Amino acid sequence: MTIFKYILLFPLFYLVFVWHSVGQTYRSDSLLNSLEKLNDDSVKVSHYLELGLEFLGSDINKAIFYFDEAISLGNKLNYKKGLADAYNAKGRAYAQQGSFQEGILSFQEALKNFHDINDKTGEANILSNLGSIYFLLGNSTRALELHFESLKLSEELDNKLRIGTSLNNIGTVYQKNPNTINESLGFFKKSLKVFQETESEQGKATAAMNIGEVYFLKSKYDSAIYFHQLALELCDGTLDATFPLTQLGEINAQLGNFQKAFGFHRRALEISERLDAKFELTQGLIGLAKTQRKREDFESAVNTLERAKIIAKEIDAKNELVDVYLNLSEIHAFVGDYKAAYENEINAKSVKEEIAKSSTEKMIQQLQFEFELDKKEAEIALLQKDTDLKNAAVFNQRIIIFTSLGGLVMFIIISISLFKNNLSKQKANHLLQAQKEEIHAQREKVESAFDQLKSAQAQLIQSEKMASLGELTAGVAHEIQNPLNFVNNFSEVSSELIDEIEQERAKSADKRSEAFISEVLRDVKTNLNKITHHGKRADAIVKGMIAHSRPSTGEKEPTNINSLCEEYLRLSYHGINSKDKSFNGEFITIETKTNLDPNLPKVNIVPQNIGRVLMNILSNAFQALNNNEFSIKKSINPGSGCKPLVTVSTKNKGNKIEISVKDNGPGIPDSIKDKIFQPFFTTKPTGQGTGLGLSLSYDIIKAHGGEITVESKEGEGTEFIITLPV
Repeated sequence: MTIFKYILLFPLFYLVFVWHSVGQTYRSDSLLNSLEKLNDDSVKVSHYLELGLEFLGSDINKAIFYFDEAISLGNKLNYKKGLADAYNAKGRAYAQQGSFQEGILSFQEALKNFHDINDKTGEANILSNLGSIYFLLGNSTRALELHFESLKLSEELDNKLRIGTSLNNIGTVYQKNPNTINESLGFFKKSLKVFQETESEQGKATAAMNIGEVYFLKSKYDSAIYFHQLALELCDGTLDATFPLTQLGEINAQLGNFQKAFGFHRRALEISERLDAKFELTQGLIGLAKTQRKREDFESAVNTLERAKIIAKEIDAKNELVDVYLNLSEIHAFVGDYKAAYENEINAKSVKEEIAKSSTEKMIQQLQFEFELDKKEAEIALLQKDTDLKNAAVFNQRIIIFTSLGGLVMFIIISISLFKNNLSKQKANHLLQAQKEEIHAQREKVESAFDQLKSAQAQLIQSEKMASLGELTAGVAHEIQNPLNFVNNFSEVSSELIDEIEQERAKSADKRSEAFISEVLRDVKTNLNKITHHGKRADAIVKGMIAHSRPSTGEKEPTNINSLCEEYLRLSYHGINSKDKSFNGEFITIETKTNLDPNLPKVNIVPQNIGRVLMNILSNAFQALNNNEFSIKKSINPGSGCKPLVTVSTKNKGNKIEISVKDNGPGIPDSIKDKIFQPFFTTKPTGQGTGLGLSLSYDIIKAHGGEITVESKEGEGTEFIITLPV
């Protein structure tokens, strides 16, 4: 279970919300009455701002109305401090409403006004708010830039609360990426140290539980227990306490302390149920089920997971629902209920596909959002230019009035000046109109491109999934056919031998041959042993395929790379042989060869993911050699010295290992060699390839801290080299 604790997302907002939720009607009426009696407009700005804050927790639209009133009056007065506070409050309102684009624009206006009055604390606060919005939008790079800017200002001011907040927020962004989890731990520890110098109990608790979570993910249970206990002492009885309680339960289960583990789980569930916190209740139930499963109380674990499933569906918690289905699948498989295990595994795949689809749509929405934001910023810039031009015109008119008093002598000079200014204004208006038309045309093009991209992505990703599934299924079918043939043959022979025994025993005692009966029984026993051997072989193949077809949990495990290479070479060969009826046809005979280093150490990887990479590269190699003039010439011309061949090699290189997949096919042209790892790039005919295979393989290897390169020469062949750290 992973929860990103992101404290002080919009600083001061929660304090305002809680404080103003009591007696709201009385206070808002009092503020409205006092507004009518005020003569000082700057005080009116503050009153409008307070009115908006009063309604922020109950009626956001009314709150925004009063913030706009404060902004309108502030602009008339050029009251920078009032404008900064009003735009900040308006940005928080939009963010609470989920209108992130408007929120960003409001915060940018607040930042500008705080900068104008040299309010560094206000600037640091706004930068943190902007970083929080970009993090929620999935733009981690921009979020980090803004949080580091906020941290720099906070350190200059020596504002401990702001420093601790920025450090914690930076750690949260780093924690999102498994490759930077160590960096996140460093920032969380710095945050805790700073918060310990303040009176912020929530800050100390959040930093402590974030540290405990990182140690939990790294399986350093003693450290995880220490920091979760520290967090629990600060927030016990509150909703935040459910997270450290659940993780303490899971940790104690791992250590075999089941009585303590169930005690922590019980406390977490009691708090969630008391506060009607369904999301935290779902996660608490999943944690309890894992502990019950660890104790081998499978019936209780299944009941707990079924309850978690109902709540997860109710609140549409898709990630938690995937976790429930996968745990149910593994438990049913362990107790032998393979039908239920398969159904839950299919359900998990279905929810994961929904999450993937949602992520793709979110990415497209993010692109659209950034486009709309750029467009609005451009419109604001155009309005600013128009305002500057109008101000310039007003200034010129004043000059005319004052200079006209100077006498008739200056009339000609003034007229010429007006004429020139008028020409400049016309040119500027023409330029502004052209820019507006250009922005409108670009917007239409981008919207059309977005629609086409969304449709194409859905089709290509589905095509890639079906192609991979077809190859894997064909390979499994071929692998299991051999032991099944042996079982069938030996069963038939054994049946015939038993018939012979029955015939012999039917004879009279003087004609019956006991020696013959004994010999036939020995043959039957031998056949039964062979049937058992090949049945176990088929069972091992099925279990292995179930393990490799199960969706990856992203957890690495020590893996024999040589076995993995042999298995996927065999599967990809049989898969394409079954899928493509022309494979190894009349004129082409494709051979395979392995050159595996026996001293290769086990490597800590996600085997399903590396298997997908091997399957993709090997399938490409076989397809390159199949049914092309280059391979036909090699097959039918013995004098050529070689036949179409795919070679898989492994090599131990000290602190890393190397996997090579090589074919002697037609090679890759130099003109496209630099493009093969780009998403959606393919040389296959339309409808036969998505162009995602090598791109996904590249991402998988990079996620393992490795590298994938290609060496190819036209007419000689292609070699893909995968390097993984040991």
